Amino acid sequence: MHYFITLLASFFMALMATGQTGSLSFRHHVIASPLPGPPEWGTSGFTLADYDRDGDLDITISRRADSARVYWYEYHANSWTMHYLGVADQQQLGATAADINNDGFPDLVMGRYWFENPGVLLAHPDSSFTRHDYYAPRKGEIHDLGIANLNRDGLQDILIYCQQEMSGTLRWYDATDPRNWVYHDIAVDVNMTIQQPENSNGIHGGFSPHGVGDMNHDGYDDVVMPQGWYKNPGRKADRDWQLMPWPFSAGKYPNLYGVSIRSWVCDLDNDGDNDVVFTDCDVENSAGYWIENTRKGKHVKLHPLPSPGDPTGSFHSLAIADFDLDGDPDIFAGEQEDPDKGMKPGGLKERGFFWENIGTAKKPIFTVRILHTDNPGWHDVIAGDVDGDGDMDMVSKVWNKDGETYHADYWENLKIQ
Repeated sequence: MHYFITLLASFFMALMATGQTGSLSFRHHVIASPLPGPPEWGTSGFTLADYDRDGDLDITISRRADSARVYWYEYHANSWTMHYLGVADQQQLGATAADINNDGFPDLVMGRYWFENPGVLLAHPDSSFTRHDYYAPRKGEIHDLGIANLNRDGLQDILIYCQQEMSGTLRWYDATDPRNWVYHDIAVDVNMTIQQPENSNGIHGGFSPHGVGDMNHDGYDDVVMPQGWYKNPGRKADRDWQLMPWPFSAGKYPNLYGVSIRSWVCDLDNDGDNDVVFTDCDVENSAGYWIENTRKGKHVKLHPLPSPGDPTGSFHSLAIADFDLDGDPDIFAGEQEDPDKGMKPGGLKERGFFWENIGTAKKPIFTVRILHTDNPGWHDVIAGDVDGDGDMDMVSKVWNKDGETYHADYWENLKIQ
């Protein structure tokens, strides 16, 4: 069955807004509103990649309430066309684009399944993706899912976290054989590694969207979680991953689902060591921080980032890139659109904002620059050069609407015109 939705850039200015802060300026476009499916919460399978290999970026998205049907939206000149992709698992959230079979076309990986790109989408955009099962937790949600090269073989590995598997399972897959993934458990006791009040729920999520990187200069990528970072055994692959706890507590209490953060590994202070930026999420009154890494991970220092204004909602979006093309990284965060008590204070209008470095490359000092206030809210923002013009754009979606419809959104960076 063919599904078709097209939104032209000129289609009603009411569907567009321009947000500007300092030297950053973005134009808002609606990808789809409403998204397919009934008016019930839950979206998943959100990725950004050039699925049809036409030189610009497309998205995938699934509505859990829509029987977990997955769609890909083809981008072309500020318009988006929806195509049916397949059926996933209704319990899932995390997803990533990865070329699993090394044929040059990005595939879609979600919890329990990966969907093989047919490789002919440019000429035949309604061609079917082939669904493949892989050995993944069969109960609960894979909240975090991403790619890394954890064994340094030059191929993409898949990393997942499932709070409900065992006592919280952090696992990676060697997908060298696309039809027979080999899994390795980093930890199966993640929920037990954090001190928490009675009736708390353990750890809900932590390494998405980019909490993977070499923290100790041994050449192997490590994994960031709320309670610390897991040290990759590297060449001694037969040894266990070691948890290196943070010397501070992380997370907000009380919370609905467990301690949860969004994280990003990068060298924020230009000293040669990878640092960590993270935000609380899945909880109201979220805050942002950066962790200064020195002495190859042997010493870390926590720096709070300034609030966009209290109270705050759930900072479920984090993206770091040189959005203004000035040579240093910018930090984007956003509050999710979600009316649930404990997720967003009543009456709060969601904000998308940047933490701009007004210090120096070596000694960053950050200030808040608000890009946009009120709907559309932000959930799992992904940054990428959607239109292929050389600057970094953003796409976003909604998890639990507090507006009229479920929607997906495109924020076009106007830095290069």
